Amino acid sequence: MILHFLLDEKIAEQIISNFEGISSDNKYLVFVKDKEKFKHIKNSHQNILIFKYEKEDINGIVEELKPTGIVLHAYHLEFAKILLELKYELKIAWVAWGFDIYGLPKIKQNIYAPLTDKFLSRKEAFLFFKRKLLANNLLRTIFFLFTKEQDRYSIVFKSLKKVNYFSTYLEEDYIYFSKYYPNNLRFVNCTFTSIDQYLAGNEDVYNQVEATNIIIGNSNTPESNHLDVIDKLKHKKLASSKVFVPLSYGQNDAYRKTVIKEGESCFGDRFEPLLIFMERQQYLNILMSCSVGIFYHYRQQAMGNIIAMLYLGARVYMYAKSPVYLYLKRNQINVFDFDIDFDIYTIKKLPQTEVVANRKILETLFNKDKVNNDLSNLIKLLS
Repeated sequence: MILHFLLDEKIAEQIISNFEGISSDNKYLVFVKDKEKFKHIKNSHQNILIFKYEKEDINGIVEELKPTGIVLHAYHLEFAKILLELKYELKIAWVAWGFDIYGLPKIKQNIYAPLTDKFLSRKEAFLFFKRKLLANNLLRTIFFLFTKEQDRYSIVFKSLKKVNYFSTYLEEDYIYFSKYYPNNLRFVNCTFTSIDQYLAGNEDVYNQVEATNIIIGNSNTPESNHLDVIDKLKHKKLASSKVFVPLSYGQNDAYRKTVIKEGESCFGDRFEPLLIFMERQQYLNILMSCSVGIFYHYRQQAMGNIIAMLYLGARVYMYAKSPVYLYLKRNQINVFDFDIDFDIYTIKKLPQTEVVANRKILETLFNKDKVNNDLSNLIKLLS
């Protein structure tokens, strides 16, 4: 039996459904503080268990259920703390989501483009020194002893010694993580989401024939490097294209206001910030109106949007050193370097031959059978 560590998040039901589709020999331990009801998980499956992590003993649960392995769905601090309490030796796989890699101190300081980094430095005094301090183990330890705050990073690094596998379909993420944090983790290539799930069942749609709009980034987070993208675009002729910028997800109000201010200054009434959560179909309609998607993340982020845009037939521009760009190029998908290629193609539509080629490759990489096979292989490793 495999024990899964989950939080009550939007994607949790999909994770449960995919694993249940290959094996019923799973238990899903949903970490909560004290609540009895879930916000996002609607399924009342008997294999879903509430775990009050501040009160309950993980060893009692392991002793009762007798799992052979544990899957960590992201490396949340709550999971790290519980791993440190675990007295049993079990095979453990970390399914990396992105934030759990790129939020680590030696890495986080490298994921912002120049104008975005300048904005962050203005908003937080001594940011440069704070970054250097957190990235140094000794200085970080002294800092947290002095402030009497919890050193979340030391908890994560210490618990990571109990983990055996690093699992994702992006080997580039593993390489990037290992560059800054050498480790003994074994990489396991595993795809967790099918193309059908990325597109919410709309895999037979294409971009509209008249699509000429642009979408920038995926959320109200500096990691999208909106300010650097807008600065480059303001020097380009974009005809009458609308410029959509999703800003509904993320709590950084100062950043949101700055992006809106710069966007309106640059594009006027053609600038369309998306400030409220939309139904999937409504959001898909916006994506279908865009001939171009610009995802200038230095880190792995916005995979759902990137894959959807590629599948719909858009021309997708990215930061050429990002792990996602390198992954897509390695798999021969037609994506473009924003810093160089935008000057050549601007908002020109992707030729139909390249649209078809991208679709075929995405269907190979993310088809349902591959997801099932990969999940089955992960389960076997932990059994």
